[in-house]
Amino acid sequence: MTPNRHDVAAARSQAEAAKARLFGTLADVQQRMKPSNLAQDAVESAAHGVASVVRKGAEAARSRPFATAGVAAAIGLVMARGWIGDIIGGRHETPDAATGLKDKSAARATKG
Repeated sequence: MTPNRHDVAAARSQAEAAKARLFGTLADVQQRMKPSNLAQDAVESAAHGVASVVRKGAEAARSRPFATAGVAAAIGLVMARGWIGDIIGGRHETPDAATGLKDKSAARATKG
């Protein structure tokens, strides 16, 4: 049996269509894999993630205002611990205007 010319032509046209679809898909993949497109996708993904975290944090803060205030106060105390220590230890006092810094530096120079 010899293959019908119509069947061969149909097979060739199907093969050409499949080849065209394959090359179209490859072109799409190449476009998606460009570094600029990958970087843009990463930035968009990160932005969505940050927005989600911020939204969840805001919801948690609204639902527990006293806990949020306590955490904020604790963070503030930790950040201001040096300043608070200076106040409590009495190291916040400035020299008298009469003695000033100039007199102290002169006293050091005469000692040396």
